[in-house]
Amino acid sequence: MRVVTSRFGELEVQESDIITFPRGILGFESIKRYILLGDGEPFGFLQSLDEPDLTFVVIDPRVLVHDYRVDVPRVEAEEIGIRGQEETAILAIVTIPEDPDKMTANLQAPLLINCVNRQAKQLVLGEGDYNIRHPILATVDRSA
Repeated sequence: MRVVTSRFGELEVQESDIITFPRGILGFESIKRYILLGDGEPFGFLQSLDEPDLTFVVIDPRVLVHDYRVDVPRVEAEEIGIRGQEETAILAIVTIPEDPDKMTANLQAPLLINCVNRQAKQLVLGEGDYNIRHPILATVDRSA
């Protein structure tokens, strides 16, 4: 299927590449279908298929915190059909302010993607070690 986006122009999207968030993403609950673009080194783009102007910049949180771990409650995993860690991708949403040197990643509300059935959800973690505004450039080597 063809999709027109404001940032990437017209894209050819395979049904098998569509990631569905049955409950949406916080603040965007009505928008359910996305596609992941880019090679993820270190950033990727989660482009909405339902809203051409909506794109989230994402990063693998392990690029920022090498031992980043999320204990997914069983009910949360079952909601999107996750049976094991090996079939799960975890991404963090990046916020880029006017001064890009101050960009941050939300490590407290990661996106969980079931790589088998392409169902996904945003998991809001309770109090813990991860910050909602984790500084990126202080962590990632600028030459990467």
